[in-house]
Amino acid sequence: MSATTGGEDERRAAGSHEGPSGLLDGAADGSALAGGEAAQDARISILLHDLRTPLSAMRTAVEIIDTEPTTPRQTSAIRTLEMAIDALLSMTAEGLSGVEMPRADDTRDLVGIIRSVTDLFAADARARGLSSRCDIAAELDAYRVADPLALRRVLSVLYDNALKYTGEGGIALTASLEPGGARPVVAIRLADTGIGIPDEEQPWLFRARRRGELARGTASGSGLGLWSAARLAAAQGGGLTLFESSPQGSCFELRLPLLAPAATRPGAGDADEGERPAFAGAAGVPARGNVRKIARRRLLVVDDNEANRRMMEAMLGAFGCDTVLAESGEAALERLDAEPFDAVLLDINMPGMDGVATLAGIRSRAATARLPVIGITAAALADRPGLETAGFDALMEKPVLPAMLFSALDRAILGRAAG
Repeated sequence: MSATTGGEDERRAAGSHEGPSGLLDGAADGSALAGGEAAQDARISILLHDLRTPLSAMRTAVEIIDTEPTTPRQTSAIRTLEMAIDALLSMTAEGLSGVEMPRADDTRDLVGIIRSVTDLFAADARARGLSSRCDIAAELDAYRVADPLALRRVLSVLYDNALKYTGEGGIALTASLEPGGARPVVAIRLADTGIGIPDEEQPWLFRARRRGELARGTASGSGLGLWSAARLAAAQGGGLTLFESSPQGSCFELRLPLLAPAATRPGAGDADEGERPAFAGAAGVPARGNVRKIARRRLLVVDDNEANRRMMEAMLGAFGCDTVLAESGEAALERLDAEPFDAVLLDINMPGMDGVATLAGIRSRAATARLPVIGITAAALADRPGLETAGFDALMEKPVLPAMLFSALDRAILGRAAG
């Protein structure tokens, strides 16, 4: 760790610097600039939407891998990969909707979040020949944070920077509880043995698109990481500061207010760490590992993306289902005219004949009018009431998790049979 540069007055606080100018600050005037902002927003929205498809395929692939027996080390790696993908999916969803999206697990456990980020970057540190240490005070075990994703994003920025600018030595994280005041506060410090930050560059360290000469000569970057991390910390009622820096390394401190202790949460401690729930369903019977099978069904999967079709085929195969694939709405209707199926898994957002139009075609045919159809989309389901009115038996957002798909299939098929 580097030597301390002074007391609290000498810390460089993110909140003490004026914000970025131009597009990044949203303070520009004029119709031309407004038009440029709108075009930039549109490009970002398209990028975020397009990212959801490969991320969803990755998440599904991880779930499929997890249906097979794994070693404890492999299980740990799978959990880390799941958390990383889920964080990216949450960011893309929030970027598209403009509001915070609910998480699948919505875990707010402070220590668990810190360790998950540390584990994610520890492998990279080892590959670079760096040491990685994580010391968390025991009294933090009971506390939670208001926004798990924000904490993960800030810590990820700090770890990423530490790895980029540290050639030898290591990285150390310490987390401690600071009681007192209206709410207790967690103080997280991440120290590295990297290149350090010169004194003359520290005043604008948290400004957007500002990178020091030493940093530019060491690694590539956009100059947005610390700026965005500082804004996230401030939005949570906390702060991000440069605690100390010297030519022997730097140390950043993140301070965030905490929620009430989590010791009384329902279900806390009921399951062993790493234990995965089995897939549930009325027709389910136990199978190998954590997979359950339903009575053999013949299912039609309709999606214009080949990777998504193959992932769905592999997942349904683990359930013991026979699967037929169709790349478009037109191809799906041809298949349905030629052979019988027990249910259809239908992508809603397809070029040409989309999912809603395909569903209308299915419902218009006497032979398939009551066929169970589950709608699937990579976009947030803002128009859920309208889609339900269209006649879908169930609606699911990508990534489609096996347990949720199993239950949705069970309910749709059994529901149609009972009706």
